[in-house]
Amino acid sequence: MERKDIKQSEIWDLSLIYQSDEAFAKDLEEAKKLANHLEEQKGHMTDTSNQFYTFLNDYTMLDRLISKLYCFAHLHADVEPSIQNYQYMLSSVLSFNDLVNKKLDFTELEIIHHKDIVLTYLEEDRFAPYRYPVKSILREEAHMLTQEMETLLSKVSPLADTPEQAFNALRLNYGDITVDGQTEPLNGASLSRLLRHKDQNVRRRAYEQFYGKYQEFENVFAATLSGTMKKDAFYADVRKFENPLVASLWKDDVPEELFYKILEKANKQYRPLFHRYNKLKKQLLKVDTLYNYDLFAPLVADVNKSYTIDECFDIILDVVSVFGEDYVNIIKQARAERWIDFHPTTNKRTGAYSSGCYDARPFILMNFIGDYNSLSTMIHELGHSCHTYLSCKYQHPATSDYRIFVAEVASTVNETLLINYMLEHAQTDEEKAYFLYEFLENCVGLIFRQPMYAEFEDELHHWAQNNEPMNASRITQLYDQLNDDYYGEDVVNDQYVGHSCFYIPHFYYNYYVYKYTLGMTVALAIVARILKGDQQQVADYLSFLSSGGSMSPLQLLEKAGVNPLEDAIYDDAFQYFESLLNEFEAIMLHQ
Repeated sequence: MERKDIKQSEIWDLSLIYQSDEAFAKDLEEAKKLANHLEEQKGHMTDTSNQFYTFLNDYTMLDRLISKLYCFAHLHADVEPSIQNYQYMLSSVLSFNDLVNKKLDFTELEIIHHKDIVLTYLEEDRFAPYRYPVKSILREEAHMLTQEMETLLSKVSPLADTPEQAFNALRLNYGDITVDGQTEPLNGASLSRLLRHKDQNVRRRAYEQFYGKYQEFENVFAATLSGTMKKDAFYADVRKFENPLVASLWKDDVPEELFYKILEKANKQYRPLFHRYNKLKKQLLKVDTLYNYDLFAPLVADVNKSYTIDECFDIILDVVSVFGEDYVNIIKQARAERWIDFHPTTNKRTGAYSSGCYDARPFILMNFIGDYNSLSTMIHELGHSCHTYLSCKYQHPATSDYRIFVAEVASTVNETLLINYMLEHAQTDEEKAYFLYEFLENCVGLIFRQPMYAEFEDELHHWAQNNEPMNASRITQLYDQLNDDYYGEDVVNDQYVGHSCFYIPHFYYNYYVYKYTLGMTVALAIVARILKGDQQQVADYLSFLSSGGSMSPLQLLEKAGVNPLEDAIYDDAFQYFESLLNEFEAIMLHQ
């Protein structure tokens, strides 16, 4: 589909950020002036309380401007990458951000060097919004370097991000595929649909044609992926962290035990549950050999759910009504103000995300195709957007941006509420089985598959830390072996499974994927209480959504009423999966 053929109401309205390129350019120039002004404060930013307060205000405004500029540029570039003006805008913002990091690389060191007087300033009432951000900087003292070294690192930063930028810039052409007599372009969105096709040959051809491209360019993707791992290992080493994992967790102020607790639960203690699930799939599909590309095949053939955009919104508004009128109105505002770019188009970025900032709406990119996954993705991304909207509404700009560590909670709560809603409104056993299957698949993705990804990423980081080779062959062999162990003896992996790791963007996010599991387990606990009518849980959850980054991630989750360091949360999540599996199995084997 070409972008010009889509209704305006189903394309996001980025004029809500800037109404013209001239407005964008004006803010970029304003940001440059502000950066120069802040640079002039070097050596004097903490001289007096007023100077420090003014510096923090100006620094926050600069960050707001850069975030707004970046949102406008990257959103445009993600949907129309062939328009060079947008690529130039994006490049301009990224280059300027790199320059700012160099200009202002003295900031954290000066705050740390003058921590005694800074702590005195923070006692003043007017510094209240800056207390947590500044104390977070002071916490970095043990890992800060000399001014010369910090300057050097800021100059290296643009080079270090090159692998991820190269990955994001790559747009593979997967060609066309003919299915049921119809020819259509193969892309990420159509692959997802074709893997659900009832014909195993269609699933196989789509899978092999799509991931065969990653084998064709395996050396390129191996270089970008290994480059990112080496970058993480480099920064961990120079900042005196034990390893890249500890360095990543340090930013979120969480212990290393949390990461390995999740892997222990998913990849060891409860993995037999997933093997049992795959064994059931093989039985229900009635195939002699169950390949990995068969795992998404629909198991409830009699139920075929499709949705229009309007129908999706009707369902979503009903689902989130449990949070009250204010939350519902945010969803309505998202539709009315056109925050969402719905349809897959030529060269548009695949997948889905929510992206916003203090001075821009939390826009959503989707590749909507009208299936249940599209509905689920929509409510997922709206969860992110509502979290961003409420944080920006109720927090000071300095504390409005929440950490990635807690980012998946809001989206997963929404998804979990949706599936419970669909189960509750199921009219027949077949329909109930359909949504049980969808819920099981969602759980698999979050509490089983993501920990496998995390184990893969952790191993690659160990390789990088130990200066071990990371060529395409070794990377794909590792991923292939992990998949064999993960799926169990009832699943035979296709020849391209090892290369499918090159498609996953989250491996470039520095230990991000395990947070999906955290989000799911926490979400199950929150949703279970909400569905029991616990109004205090609703209030605690909304308070969490409105708290932005005003405290540590663990404190934020405790504010939401959950503690991710407790075994019980994970045990409850996997046991809940087992109860769903029992119910699904009972329906399917006794029809």
